[in-house]
Amino acid sequence: MAKNNIQGSAKLPLPYRSLIDTYYLPIKVTGWIFFCIYSVIAFYKLVIDRLVNVVVILFHGEYSLGDLGLFDYSNWRLTTNFVPFDTILRYINYSQYFNFDIIIINLLGNLLIFTPMGFLLPLLSKKCRKAWKVICIGFFSSLAVETIQFIFRVGSADIDDLILNTLGAWLGYLAYKSILIKNR
Repeated sequence: MAKNNIQGSAKLPLPYRSLIDTYYLPIKVTGWIFFCIYSVIAFYKLVIDRLVNVVVILFHGEYSLGDLGLFDYSNWRLTTNFVPFDTILRYINYSQYFNFDIIIINLLGNLLIFTPMGFLLPLLSKKCRKAWKVICIGFFSSLAVETIQFIFRVGSADIDDLILNTLGAWLGYLAYKSILIKNR
């Protein structure tokens, strides 16, 4: 009885449920297509775009790998942060020295870029309806991006990005849950 009650509480109200039941397969396929497009765009903006710029510069022959510092980890401390909340606190404490756009893009952008993942995964997959699963997927996806940024030295690998991205996935999950609770 309790299991049935839990499953019943995760359903949308009857008018929406009948609409969804009628068009279940097209809605599901469209949702997954949207999720895949979102994932490709996010990964492109976070990693591929920067790698393409490096390849274009190398292709034109203006610089070599050594000139660009690609795979040169001698100064990794300048572009990598392993201290939690260091970058976040630096933006907050020294905001007068940073362009406001940079603060917004780095803090809010990192928070929001994984929010759709946290919202769409539990909506599209029954296997991802637990908060810890969404948080883990957000964490490991962000870890993959930060690792690629560190290895290829595109962007800056930052533990704060990992924290904000994971928090963003969790916020997306909370938005998903709030819609279910609101529509009971």
